[in-house]
Amino acid sequence: MASLTVALLALSQASLEAVIVVNGTNPEYRDNLNGYDAYYTLYDVNKSSANFSAQAFLTTDASGSSADITAYNHGNTENNTDNQDASVYSSFTLAQAGAFTYNPNVGDENNFVAFYLSSNQQGNSSSNFYGLDGLEIYTSANATVSSITEARAGNLAYKFDSLRTDTGNGTGQLQLFYGSGNSNWDVVLYVPLTAFMLVNNDYEQTYIQFVVDTYTDTAGFDTWQYDANTTLIPEPSSSLLISLGAILGLLRRRR
Repeated sequence: MASLTVALLALSQASLEAVIVVNGTNPEYRDNLNGYDAYYTLYDVNKSSANFSAQAFLTTDASGSSADITAYNHGNTENNTDNQDASVYSSFTLAQAGAFTYNPNVGDENNFVAFYLSSNQQGNSSSNFYGLDGLEIYTSANATVSSITEARAGNLAYKFDSLRTDTGNGTGQLQLFYGSGNSNWDVVLYVPLTAFMLVNNDYEQTYIQFVVDTYTDTAGFDTWQYDANTTLIPEPSSSLLISLGAILGLLRRRR
């Protein structure tokens, strides 16, 4: 990912619609003033050949017809009444999602959590996109939630809201390019690890609620995933114990 050529996307002043497009011309969109939350397009990153172990946590589908979809990974198999278009809605922790070191700016190295989209919509070479009105990511102590309201009761780590870029005609979307159907990963979202508020100072107790609100599904499955091969980030409590052990060892040697 670090070798991916990126270019900062600025909204065109001449654009009639306030739509953010992430595609070959503009392969990057940074979503805050510090330039840290960022979407990147992934070209020809084929699922069968890439060194990537995808773990799906949210898959949506309009069942063969166009539909406006709002979905979240509630992880609750007994309650799917307000999440009917999601066929996969698994709970997962920050420890499972992992983090990696990436350098989006020269001299500015940070730890990021990555979320990958494999989209499968109808379109053509000039209009393939996953048109997203909003996306929110929260952390909480709950492995499962019973409603989208409960999912949003957690600690906000990331939010895209189309109202920020809307000119009043309802077109303030984030349009994420997709390539060869469901055979490739299409877009990755990087969110700084520091944006995720921990539960009990423990990555393994910190669950992630991922809310997609809303997009228009026109074809098959759209899947959000994380890399199951990502090295698990150490628990802060374990790191502290290691540090204390090292200090005690040093004191013993000095005696």
